[in-house]
Amino acid sequence: MVDLAIPASCAARPTVGGVVAPYINLRLADGGVDFRSPHHKAYEECWTNCWCQVCGQPTGRPAVLFGGPNQVAAGRFDEPPLCAPCAQYASKACPMVAGRQPRYADRARISEGRRGHTCPDPGCGCGGFVPVDPNHGDAAGEPAHNWYAVFIDPRAYQVTAHRATVRCSDLGCEHERVIVNGGQLTAAPLKVVLVSTQDEGRVWRPLAPHEWPTTTCTREATS
Repeated sequence: MVDLAIPASCAARPTVGGVVAPYINLRLADGGVDFRSPHHKAYEECWTNCWCQVCGQPTGRPAVLFGGPNQVAAGRFDEPPLCAPCAQYASKACPMVAGRQPRYADRARISEGRRGHTCPDPGCGCGGFVPVDPNHGDAAGEPAHNWYAVFIDPRAYQVTAHRATVRCSDLGCEHERVIVNGGQLTAAPLKVVLVSTQDEGRVWRPLAPHEWPTTTCTREATS
C-alpha cells in the first residue's frame, strides 16, 4: 500500500479523495480538481517566484524539478518547481511520476468537459480553462518514461515563455499574451534522483553524476 501521509507543507491544502489538491491545478466550480490541467496563473506564479506547485509556498533550497530523460538532458523543464517535502509526496501520489501508469492518458481532461465550462473565479485572470500550453495533449497515449527529480538552487533557472493568442473566458475577445511555459537550467543540478521506471515502479535512487542524462550543465559540472 502506498504511504500517502500528507506533508506538513500541505496541511492547509484541500484534499480530493484523500489526495492533496495541488496549488497549480485547476479547481472546478463543483469543488473538484482537474489533476491533469494547470491553472495558468498559478503555473506562472510558481515559475516566476519559485513557489512549490503543490503547496504554493516558496520552495526554499533546494528546489526540485520533475522531468523525463529528455528534459533532464536538455536542462529544460515544463513542470514547475516543488519543495523537497512535496516532491517526496508527489513522487508517491502521482501515478505517472510513481511509475504506476504505463501510458499518458489519452482521454479528454475533466476541464474540457461540462464540469470545466465556467471558471470558479472570474476575476483570476487565468483565461478560463482554455489550454495555453504549447505541449497540451502532445503526449496523449504515449508510453510513460523514466522520471527524475532534479535538485537545484532556486536561482539556477531562467523562465521561458512564448506568445499566444488567448480568448477571454467571459467576453470571448482575443488577446496576444506572453505565456510562461517552463524553465531552462542555468547551473548544474545539486543532485539527480531516479524517481521511477516502468520496470521497477518508484525507486527514488540518487544517481552518481556519470549516471545523469547528459546536459550542458552536467558536462561542465563533471568535466
